[in-house]
Amino acid sequence: MFEHRTEAEMRLYSERMARELALKRRQKESDVEKDTTEDDDVVDTPSWAGETPETTGTTVTTDPE
Repeated sequence: MFEHRTEAEMRLYSERMARELALKRRQKESDVEKDTTEDDDVVDTPSWAGETPETTGTTVTTDPE
């Protein structure tokens, strides 16, 4: 009987650890996604902002003044 109890305790411990690790992994993934979406706002501005795209054949820059 002692062996069955020890086995059950080990199984419960393993299951608890697996749940905790899965929760930490999900939190880490959501933090990474959160950081990625915040960076996307900055990346959305094209390098040619304020100019006419090269496909038209003309380039116009806007004067900030």
